[in-house]
Amino acid sequence: MKGENYLYFCDTTDEPNNADEAILIPASTVLGVSIGAADGTVDNDALYLSAQGFVGDGDSRAAVVLAVTAGKLKEAMDDVASAISGTVGNGFTVIADVKNGVFCSDHITGCTVDSAV
Repeated sequence: MKGENYLYFCDTTDEPNNADEAILIPASTVLGVSIGAADGTVDNDALYLSAQGFVGDGDSRAAVVLAVTAGKLKEAMDDVASAISGTVGNGFTVIADVKNGVFCSDHITGCTVDSAV
């Protein structure tokens, strides 16, 4: 765990207390960030981040959909990539925290967490 960067996502405006409201994932498990989802969904104002899942079956994936200002997908993707690969610091990087209004990019406006897709 030492030296690992963990990425935090929270998609609720109150304290997270249900499944898929907040997730903390090791940056090393990120598989990619895309404009389209694996199922072929394309959204002009969303980025899809996928990561290795936590179920332990080798096939599951965790996913986060980041809401992005229309027309700013590239800029938001660049900011997310910089946050993921940035200096580890304390090992905790906030990518999207709706509850506290903290985002790694000025172009991210929200997120949706799905811990097993």
